[in-house]
Amino acid sequence: MSSNKPNRPVLIALIVVVVLVVGAGAYFFGLRSGNTRGGEHTQQAASSKSSASADAQVRQKVTPGTKGLEGPKPLEDGSYNAMIVGPKAPIRSAEDVLNVHRRNPEDPFAIGAVDAPVVISEFSDFECPFCSRWANETEPALIRDYVDQGLVRIEWNDMPVNGPAAEAAAKAGRAAAAQGKFQEFKRAWYEETAQTQGHPNFQMEDYVRIAKKAGVPDLAQFQAQAGDGTFDEVIAQAQQYGASIGINGTPAFVVGEQFISGAQPLSTFVQTIDAELQKVADA
Repeated sequence: MSSNKPNRPVLIALIVVVVLVVGAGAYFFGLRSGNTRGGEHTQQAASSKSSASADAQVRQKVTPGTKGLEGPKPLEDGSYNAMIVGPKAPIRSAEDVLNVHRRNPEDPFAIGAVDAPVVISEFSDFECPFCSRWANETEPALIRDYVDQGLVRIEWNDMPVNGPAAEAAAKAGRAAAAQGKFQEFKRAWYEETAQTQGHPNFQMEDYVRIAKKAGVPDLAQFQAQAGDGTFDEVIAQAQQYGASIGINGTPAFVVGEQFISGAQPLSTFVQTIDAELQKVADA
């Protein structure tokens, strides 16, 4: 893990380079994160059109990815690698921004083609109400219009900033991932929290209920791993990794080479994704 942590001068350079300007707003790594531990969340208004806009033309200029659309590759014993954490390779300079995206065919936390033109690395917290908002209001359209078309891959990174309940929920997510059901668990979780005011503060019985809804096959194994120390170290590493690249709140996203802070509207993500697809088309 330590080999993938950029030193401070490199991190500062990375913060300067990875910038997204949307309308009058600018987002920098670690400077305007929508931290849900207290501060007011700022929602950036955007005038971009929806995913049905004329910008859709750029999507026809790139070759969609096809590898791994069926889901993550299981390990030899039939389980899934729920210990995956961190970037694809060390981040040592500003030119290493794309290393944030793992593109690992064994990644049970990802959805979409491994070779999709654009990857969104999501840093989220199951206890975060703004993460729930994004998962319910924005992500479904991105999956329909980009992920299912082979244009985008979304990779989850644990960033449990909301205390012990968030860390416990991250363990439950990894317990579901170990059985190849992370995406289903994530969807079921956020569907349950769609109308929740504040943090859900779910307990083990809630985890098991959600896992059952998600189709996790071995609920006894799920409960054991969600409750013991199996994933303690890897979740701590995930938190350290996010902090090392300047992320201190959730949700946060690296979209290709650009950064978005907070549960911004769909139009913001469409504008950013299409800009990244245009880069690929022009390359």
